[in-house]
Amino acid sequence: MDRDDILAFARRDWAMVAESKTRYWLERKRTLSAAELLAVGDGLRRHALAVRPDWPTDAERAADLATHERVTEALRAVSARPR
Repeated sequence: MDRDDILAFARRDWAMVAESKTRYWLERKRTLSAAELLAVGDGLRRHALAVRPDWPTDAERAADLATHERVTEALRAVSARPR
């Protein structure tokens, strides 16, 4: 790898890269089984732990739980409505 390689990488069209990743994952999510999706999620979790062994912190866990509680209550409210 030389200076030109590094410059080419830095100057690439990052918006196009992001769009390509979005398209890729939308298609992958349509075709993956539930088990495969869980494996992808577990891979992401393992990577996060490798990068940040203290993750998630107690504060992050509390915030995540609060989000889950809000979503649960919202879903209960919608399902309780008469059709």
